[in-house]
Amino acid sequence: MNLKDLLAHRENLMDSAKRARSAITDDMDPADAAQAVENVKSIISEIESTDEAIAARRGVSDVTQKLKGLTITERGTENDSAASRSLGEHFVKAAGDRLKNQAAGAHIEYSVPEYQVKEDAHSSPKDLVEGWGTFYQRGIINQRRERLVAADLMGAATVTASTVKYIVEKANRIASGAPATVAEGTKKPYVKYADFDVVTESLSKVAALAKFTDEMIEDYDFVASWINNNLVYDLSVVEEKQLINGDGRGSNIKGLLNREGIQTHKSAKQADWFNDLFKAKNKVSQATNLEADGIMINPVNYEALRLTKDGNGQYIAGGPFQGQYGNGNILIDPPLWGIKTVVSNAVPAGTAIVGAFRQGATVLRKGGVRVDSANTNADDFENNLVTLRAEERLGLMVPLPAAFVKVTLEETTEEL
Repeated sequence: MNLKDLLAHRENLMDSAKRARSAITDDMDPADAAQAVENVKSIISEIESTDEAIAARRGVSDVTQKLKGLTITERGTENDSAASRSLGEHFVKAAGDRLKNQAAGAHIEYSVPEYQVKEDAHSSPKDLVEGWGTFYQRGIINQRRERLVAADLMGAATVTASTVKYIVEKANRIASGAPATVAEGTKKPYVKYADFDVVTESLSKVAALAKFTDEMIEDYDFVASWINNNLVYDLSVVEEKQLINGDGRGSNIKGLLNREGIQTHKSAKQADWFNDLFKAKNKVSQATNLEADGIMINPVNYEALRLTKDGNGQYIAGGPFQGQYGNGNILIDPPLWGIKTVVSNAVPAGTAIVGAFRQGATVLRKGGVRVDSANTNADDFENNLVTLRAEERLGLMVPLPAAFVKVTLEETTEEL
């Protein structure tokens, strides 16, 4: 019996016990009285058994209610207790069977918190639901992938509004006048400080749509892998380009290289690149209270530096098998001047960025990467298609433009 039936049964037993008790009188025949007492005891025993059943049933009900109150995004298998390791895995676990119900016209919408898939874009998600969907190897031969680094170098902040305003002190803080020593009883000089700049940063949306067939949607592993290896990655590529080179027009982010106030330095010939990068490093600390913590450089220019030889024909950063002149071990992509050096095509050829990335710039994010799906877009329902949409909202805040130096690397060569 369910809990409702057990409670009704107990109520009937209580009524029976009351009637049996009221039937016992002082003038009853002793044999009849003894039989009546036994009847009452039997009813009481059954009531106690019913109470135990009710308590057990209520315990099950309490556990069920607690489970309903939990936020459970994993699906079925014994290995699913671990947290989802990727956005794609998280999405298919959360949507689960609802993805298969798209053909019924149901609109599936799911939003997930920000997921750092960029650091491991090629990892394969674990089996989600063994035996579900098509079970065979569906390997994807990926094309070349860029290394995504800009957002990892910069600071990060989560915002709730679509715009952020902050106050920046001008580089020339004093508009006129200056403090000075004065003689006793003489007039003191006035100092006029420059007005602060109020900078407004607006968030931009990076988004993409993709279509799947109903048969592809049923293959959960494929959907998870495709989201991780393609959709999220392609969003991140656009994000990288926007953070560095965005022109700020329309819906574009105003990237780091297009910010007013960043310093510039020109290196006239390749023989001076090392010296000029060091000078750019010092420019950061001379203009701000910060120290340069990163260098971003194009692969073409880094290659020229890495293959530079001294007057004896020795690679100054070490040869192909061991360190310079056979000393020490070979360094893989050695940093320039001891500063973390990142080689990226996001930086235009002939350009290097030296700066205090972590404190000088902050990537603003509202929410995280959101993945939605629907089969009601255009003629999807007629063609057994499901449209998948991924989007994120982000912006860039550069409170200290002077913490960055754009170094122009001229190609003129000269023997060191």
